Amino acid sequence: MKDLIVFIFLLSLFQVKAQQKIVLNYEAKPNTAHWWRDNNHVKFLLDEKKGIQQNPNSKVCLNVRWDSIPANKSWCWFTDLKIDSLANPAMDKVRTEFSDKIWLSCWCNSGKGDSVYVQPLMLTRGHKGKWGAKKMVGLGSPKWVFLKFKLADLEYENWGKIPGLPDLKTNDIRCFELGLRNGKTSPKGFIDARFDDVMISNYEPFTNQKK
Repeated sequence: MKDLIVFIFLLSLFQVKAQQKIVLNYEAKPNTAHWWRDNNHVKFLLDEKKGIQQNPNSKVCLNVRWDSIPANKSWCWFTDLKIDSLANPAMDKVRTEFSDKIWLSCWCNSGKGDSVYVQPLMLTRGHKGKWGAKKMVGLGSPKWVFLKFKLADLEYENWGKIPGLPDLKTNDIRCFELGLRNGKTSPKGFIDARFDDVMISNYEPFTNQKK
């Protein structure tokens, strides 16, 4: 019986060590000056107001604003939130441990603006290969919600120069993004979305996990 307990403990320890995650939570206040955006009306603000954070432990969230949306801009991909650290060759072993069990997740809300749509994207190192998920999730409330996508289960459109569908079992796909799009119409004329804890993991994340 004692040997069985030791075996179960070692197995649990191995499983914990095998879990991998990379989190972008904005606490370090990254420099957003060179982040890609569709136009100069798209702004990134690091919001430190206590009353709007997604949990008491959060000190900073990312506020994405797009003021003065033109009437002819429907379903525009206006920016994206990137986790591309696995593109570094030094991360080859970590990428192997992620394999095809990659979940992409985040906390988000649409603030007081128009609805915003979140779309998972995957790219190869150098971005020659690029695939956008056919699935988009719309946000239309100032209430924080938790989104998670198991990337291997989604259907994709090929937007890049490498033919075929993505294969997450290989190490070719290194960059993971959440593309942000406006809707078919923008009655309020602006977007005011917030994001926190953008994460990739090789296990299914849940909202009750500590940061």
